[in-house]
Amino acid sequence: MKTPTLLRQQKPSPLAAPAGPEELLSPLTACIVAAVLVAGVFAIYSRALNFQFILDDHRFVADPRLQSSGHLWEYFTSYAWAQVAGGPLCFYRPMFVSWLRLSFILGGASPWAWHLLSIAKHVLVAVLLGMLVWKLLRDRVAALIAGTLFALHPAQTESVAWVTVPDPLMSAGVLGTLLLYLRYANRVPTDNQPQVGRFQGKSRKQLRSLSPGNSAGNSAAWMIASAAACLAALMAKETAIVLPAVLFAMFLVMGVVNPESFRKRARDAATGRGTEFRDRLVSALGQTLPFLAVTVVYLLLRFHALKGQLSPPTQHLPWSTLLLSWPATLWFYVKVLFWPVRSRAFADPTLADSFSLRGVVLPALGVCCAVTALAAGCAWAWRKARRDLPEREAAGVERALLLGTLLLVLPILLVLNLNALNPGDFVHGRYTYLPLAGLMLLVATAWHLANKGRIVLLFAAGLVAVVFSVLTVKQESAWKDDLTVFTVAHQDAPHNAPVAQNLANTRVQSALALDEEDRCDEAMPIFEEVIRQYPQDWFAWAGRGECLFKLNDLPGAEQSLRRAAELSHEPRVTEQWQQLRDRMGLPAAPQQ
Repeated sequence: MKTPTLLRQQKPSPLAAPAGPEELLSPLTACIVAAVLVAGVFAIYSRALNFQFILDDHRFVADPRLQSSGHLWEYFTSYAWAQVAGGPLCFYRPMFVSWLRLSFILGGASPWAWHLLSIAKHVLVAVLLGMLVWKLLRDRVAALIAGTLFALHPAQTESVAWVTVPDPLMSAGVLGTLLLYLRYANRVPTDNQPQVGRFQGKSRKQLRSLSPGNSAGNSAAWMIASAAACLAALMAKETAIVLPAVLFAMFLVMGVVNPESFRKRARDAATGRGTEFRDRLVSALGQTLPFLAVTVVYLLLRFHALKGQLSPPTQHLPWSTLLLSWPATLWFYVKVLFWPVRSRAFADPTLADSFSLRGVVLPALGVCCAVTALAAGCAWAWRKARRDLPEREAAGVERALLLGTLLLVLPILLVLNLNALNPGDFVHGRYTYLPLAGLMLLVATAWHLANKGRIVLLFAAGLVAVVFSVLTVKQESAWKDDLTVFTVAHQDAPHNAPVAQNLANTRVQSALALDEEDRCDEAMPIFEEVIRQYPQDWFAWAGRGECLFKLNDLPGAEQSLRRAAELSHEPRVTEQWQQLRDRMGLPAAPQQ
């Protein structure tokens, strides 16, 4: 006898919620393991609680806009370095500056408190990544693997120990945007056709939540929240400009993925109707529109704050130099991502003015091999998901592969704009913070697709986590203070001119501290060495003059202060020099 239509629709189908791979952890066990891992990450980074402020931290902590209230509007109408005379006019990051203000409210000028907040922020990003993996794959172990490896990757030490790095805050905004959008996509209806049995067995409260009007309202709220998170990410760091492109690509390839979309696809397949590319393109543009709108708002605010510019250049390298430098620059980031056996927070410049085997060809071959391996792995995973998994679970895997690849690749492509980066010092490991989230999303997807080798892969992931922990603890020690930072950086990048200059400045600061403690016999060799390396460093000449004065070598002090006055043209240095000449009975020197 022919089966009634209603009964046929109630039979199990590939569109039903997938059982998925067998879970190794129960929800309670997963929560306990997650709590233990969070505690472990805190413990590994806890050494940073005893570190000092470093690099840009000093200027931000001393910023009057952060130390007192009433400046919130200034954060949104001026650039990030507005408090520093001659500061770079290229960073518009009001949400990042707002976070710094909150950090000052909570921790004052205490390095311990700022480092605690930095560790907590990093852990939050790892948790958000785990939540995104769970949302896409419904695999608890995969979520724990992704979050743990991301949190412990040695390249993250720079973004954690250096408390005024904006990448973690921006990454939290990016992951939050994706999570909120996925919540929206799961609620938005794809058509208005009724589904058989949708309202059967539901309570009155559940029926209200499933009604079309309520669903549309909730969906709009999640979309608005996602767009707001996108705007916050953009205002934390410019790298978040990749978000609209990421979302557009996901809409174009996958569309809105929810249970109703699968039913619609099944109906279209049954009637022989397919979705035209033009229809998908129009739909993708419509879905991306809210994110494009907030991006336009951000660009307008940025244009105003940067005094009529969107991206002021910091240097003017010719296109030939840029193109020849890209292979070595990309190869640097490949090594940061996949071979973090040593710190790559700083590196020698990767500029190439001419074509060469070592500077261009070999790095290009290495990058091509990495890209080929990535593409082959993603293609294998995509085919395996479509072949072996139910449609809904396969769609989650496909979205994870797409998001992981885009988050891995697009932020790195942005740093190829070398004319927007610091001259001579434009490659840093911290630029891989968000790409590492994409990489770990791909790693989690590979685990999810594994069948017989899951236990072996889990053991391998645990071993990698242990190795990452050891390397992180080792590399973390390089960030305890300015002198240590630049000493290690100069050892790793001996041809990096800004690093060498900053090391000299830091050594002069340490020598001045010895001078204040009347330990000039220890300070003098430092001043002499810096002057030998940098004869134009007026600060070292001034410190040398002060030490010689304390050692009662007045002619030597006069000579050093004269040189400092000639180099610096600082009124206070010239005044000290003139006072010394008066004391020595020498005539007043002519005005500089």
